[in-house]
Amino acid sequence: MRKFSYFAMTLLLLVLAIYLNSCAATKGGGLIDPTDPIIPSPEIKDGTVDPRTRAITMTKEGVTVIVEHWSRTRVNNKYTNVDTRSPFYYLETWEQAYSSEVFHVTIKNETDRNVVIEFKDVVMVDERKYEYRPITISEIKDKFVTKKMMDLKTNKGLSLAYEIMLNESHGNRRPIRPGKTVEGFVAFNLPSTLATKLYVKLVIEKAPVIATGSYERLEFSYSYIQDAVKRTSQPVIKR
Repeated sequence: MRKFSYFAMTLLLLVLAIYLNSCAATKGGGLIDPTDPIIPSPEIKDGTVDPRTRAITMTKEGVTVIVEHWSRTRVNNKYTNVDTRSPFYYLETWEQAYSSEVFHVTIKNETDRNVVIEFKDVVMVDERKYEYRPITISEIKDKFVTKKMMDLKTNKGLSLAYEIMLNESHGNRRPIRPGKTVEGFVAFNLPSTLATKLYVKLVIEKAPVIATGSYERLEFSYSYIQDAVKRTSQPVIKR
């Protein structure tokens, strides 16, 4: 009887561990979403890829930038609940212009000078040279207005956007002081299903040593591939 109880307890703990890992993968717990159609390119030469999260880390002259793609499932499970709708929410039937691809960006300034990010230089490009620019809160609101989904849940999501979107919470060319870190999401319109390669590019500028000097540009580029099969078979999102 005691052996059976021990076996039953061990089995219960194993099942619980599997369940918690599953929840972490879908609740923004930092684990890989197996349905994610966008993953780091296996041909990455610059930077390192975290095998647990697929985040790509690149450091140039004391500035570290980490870019991590968040799947639609992960984003919505994290930010859509009973009273809030994720600002990046969209349905399978929505047009490409009303759908979004989301990346989490972390910038660490480990230099002795201020650095800034110029959002007009942030872009996602595919191998056909199609460019996708960061989405603004105004565009997100227009999306929900067009789709007749402006309600209390959406309004709370729009308020949340000011906190979690890097281009809104930090702002353009706002100094990141030495030793400081900023982070947030950058969203683009959904890439074409014809695209197989994607490149997320951004520019960080280091303040000049002397006031009359010029800002020093540091260019970062992150390579991804898009799985067409996974893109067209994404899990259904609950309203």
